[in-house]
Amino acid sequence: PPPPEEPPPMIIPAEHPIEVRLLEGSARFWNTENDSEFTVRGANYFWIVPHDGGFQDRFFAPGNFDATRIQADFSLLASKGYNTVRIFLDTCNDGPDCIGKPGGEGLNPAYIANIVRTIEIARDTGIYLILTSNDLPDSGGYWEISNSGANEQFEGYRNAHYLTPQGITSARKYWGDLLKAVYDGGAPLEHILAWSILNEQWYFRDQPPFSLTSGSVTTANGNSYDMGSDASKKSMAVEGMVYYIEKVRDVIDTYDPYALVTMGFFAPNYPNPIGLGDFRYVETADLLYQADLDFFDFHAYPGEDPLFPLAENYGMLGYEQKPIILGEFGCFLDRYPDLEDAVAAMQGYQAESCGYGFDGWLHWGMYMAPTGIGDATWGFMDADQEMLEGLAPVNYPDACDENLLLPENLALGKPATASAYLNGETPAMAVDGNYDSQWGSGSGPVQWLQVDLEASFELTEINLWVAQFPDGLEFVKNGDPV
Repeated sequence: PPPPEEPPPMIIPAEHPIEVRLLEGSARFWNTENDSEFTVRGANYFWIVPHDGGFQDRFFAPGNFDATRIQADFSLLASKGYNTVRIFLDTCNDGPDCIGKPGGEGLNPAYIANIVRTIEIARDTGIYLILTSNDLPDSGGYWEISNSGANEQFEGYRNAHYLTPQGITSARKYWGDLLKAVYDGGAPLEHILAWSILNEQWYFRDQPPFSLTSGSVTTANGNSYDMGSDASKKSMAVEGMVYYIEKVRDVIDTYDPYALVTMGFFAPNYPNPIGLGDFRYVETADLLYQADLDFFDFHAYPGEDPLFPLAENYGMLGYEQKPIILGEFGCFLDRYPDLEDAVAAMQGYQAESCGYGFDGWLHWGMYMAPTGIGDATWGFMDADQEMLEGLAPVNYPDACDENLLLPENLALGKPATASAYLNGETPAMAVDGNYDSQWGSGSGPVQWLQVDLEASFELTEINLWVAQFPDGLEFVKNGDPV
């Protein structure tokens, strides 16, 4: 049987200035200190370094934690009008420097001390934090409790974590240990905007119980579900997560009752098929109305699936009962090799998202992840901080005002054809965003290049980066030869 939970402690709750209010029928973040609306704008902050032949986010790890850098970065963000930073609590989860206590139960005190120090830096610089759990730590005994509920009906890891009594017990113990340690460390919890129960919640669709086609299963909430019915499986997914959130939130409220609580999500794969594929099973539309979360944290990236089908899949169109933030969005280098194109795309994506009901934005990320991990995005600190400046509230106070935005490269990556081309200088190379490649016709005048924008747009300007042989006539613009 799982170990008994400790009795709730006596605490002095922290008063949090940021709350959620219903304003004219629409939920909004509100700052009670200055009695004004609070718009979440900021960045995800990870510190990914080489580790054990790969890479790992070791932001809080004692061997990598750098309070001086964090202080400078938080101060920079605040000076540009940003107010929120989202950090992963436990992506460093196994080893002597990580969150779980190696070879024993519980958490690593040195790691927890760095979480407390980061909250203090946030207070000192005027930044609010969203601290999110990515998963149970490998060390500390939490996995052993959770996986003890795995069997032929509940595959270990995610499905057993979320749907079995042992999984609930493990999550409650982890969050109880975490919150108690942070509280006992004297952290100024009023600068926690929210505790995020999971970075991205999803089940394995191709593993039990979702892969079962007959029989019934009983989940942690005590309800039984028919595995021969897709509707019953959906109910299990939604009701199971509602129960998981309720039980974990109960622990968070014990130590920090005035904090906001949220959870992050991938987009569901229906009614519109999306690029993530369908081995991840996500339900959000019903959770919007049933889950005991103060706001929702949805994730989407320009250059992948368009915003409209994602918003429809999330079930958020017309939804105003709780705020929804775009808690992760960024430009992948392989889709936007030119930083100026990436900034324009991010500005446009952010402004477009307002029309679908997003109430805040957190860029991915403060720093570029190492390109070796395969999904690096442009960071706020790259190339003279162009992305940081391009999304900065001091420069763009209204994130939804499309009239203030940089022009977007509408031709980027679109289908291109030409009258002729050289081998290795194809029409697609004219619109790949890489100024080191080019389309070359290989023939004399008159030749043509055609780009299909795949939709109707109002064009503001057409820019051509020209290379030609033989050279054309030189002229002077602003005193410089062109």
